[in-house]
Amino acid sequence: MNAVPLACARVRVLLESYVDGDLARDDAPLAAEMREHLAGCADCRRQHHQAVSVPFRLKALISPPPRASLLADVMSSIGPAKTGYRRAWTLVAPEAILAAFILWYLSGLDGLSSIASGIFGDLQSLAGWGSGTGQLPSVPRVDIVLLIALIALAAIAGYHLSILIRLAPGALPTRRAARE
Repeated sequence: MNAVPLACARVRVLLESYVDGDLARDDAPLAAEMREHLAGCADCRRQHHQAVSVPFRLKALISPPPRASLLADVMSSIGPAKTGYRRAWTLVAPEAILAAFILWYLSGLDGLSSIASGIFGDLQSLAGWGSGTGQLPSVPRVDIVLLIALIALAAIAGYHLSILIRLAPGALPTRRAARE
C-alpha cells in the first residue's frame, strides 16, 4: 500500500473500472487502496453505491450514432425480393402479344393511311346520315376485332399495373403498419 492515501478525485476516476472488476484484475494493490478509501469516505461511498446500481449505469451509457446506411439496410432486408420484380415483369407478355397483333393489323404507313382515310370517310358518312342525306356507315368486322383487342389490352394492362403497385416497396401500408 502507498503511504499517501488515494485522493477523492483519483477514486472517482478509477470508480468505473473498480465497479466493473477490471481494477482488481489489473492492479490488485490499487483495488485494495480503493476499498480502504471507500470504507473511510462517505462521499465516495455514496458515488460507489450509485455506480453499482443498474439504472445509474444504464443512464451513463452513450449509444453510438447509427450508420448512415441504416435505413437503407433495414428497408432492403424487409423489402420484397428482387426475383418478385423479375417475375412480375413477365406479366407484360400478353400486352406484347396484343401490341404485336395491333401493329400487324396496322401494317406500317399503308395501314395507317388506310385507317385515316377510312375514319375520314366514316365521319363524312355520319355527317350525311345526321343531316338525313346518307346512310349509316357500316363497321368492318376487322375493326370490331381491333376494338376488342384494344379493350383486352387496356384491361390486362390495368390488372398488371395493380399487381406491380402491390409489389412496389412502400406503395401500400403493410399489415403491421396498419395495426400500429
